[in-house]
Order: sequence, then C-alpha cells, then structure tokens
Amino acid sequence: MVDAERAALTTLCKEFDALIGETRLHTAARQELLERIAAEARARRPVLALLGELLHTDRETTLRTLATGLPGAGPGTARAENFRCPDGACDRTAVPPPAGALPRCAVMGRPMARG
Repeated sequence: MVDAERAALTTLCKEFDALIGETRLHTAARQELLERIAAEARARRPVLALLGELLHTDRETTLRTLATGLPGAGPGTARAENFRCPDGACDRTAVPPPAGALPRCAVMGRPMARG
C-alpha cells in the first residue's frame, strides 16, 4: 500500500511549478495556502489535508485527484536520464532533456539526485 502523505508530497513536488502558475490566477488566500503547503512540505510535515483544503476536497477525493495529477499541471515529457528526490522524502523522478539543466526539487530548491 502506498503511503498517502508520501504520494501527496511526490505529486506536489512533481507539479509544484504548474500549481504555482495555476494558483496565481486565484485569490491571495489560495496563494498563501500554497505557500503554507510548501513550508510544511519543506519541514517534512504532512500536507495531504492542506492539499485537500486547496482543492476543496475530502481526503478520499484528494487522494484520487493526486493519483491523476493536480489541477492545472499538464502531463510531463519522457527523456533519457532519471533524477530523484534529493533526500528521498518523495517518489518524484525527473527526466531532463539531453544536456539540459539538472532538475531541482521544487519544494526544497535543491538539485535532484541522479538515479
């Protein structure tokens, strides 16, 4: 069984930039909530309930929503080299374009680890 908080953090990190862009189209309160979610994620505290608040969903609906991606975050693209969460806190992987910039953890702001 997948840990719900780990899955939430993985999705948040994977789609963080797109979520910020989407949230900028909303109220200041929603933008502040996203900042709070990011702060909690950086501190490695639970974020699932806060994501539910952001999405206006209950726990089960939030889990189903996270399984398909966050609203406003489009699909990724496949590449050759894999990178992973720099401290192993989530299951995010990233595949940059060949000779492209190294991907960074959107939550922590650190470069992702190879492999």
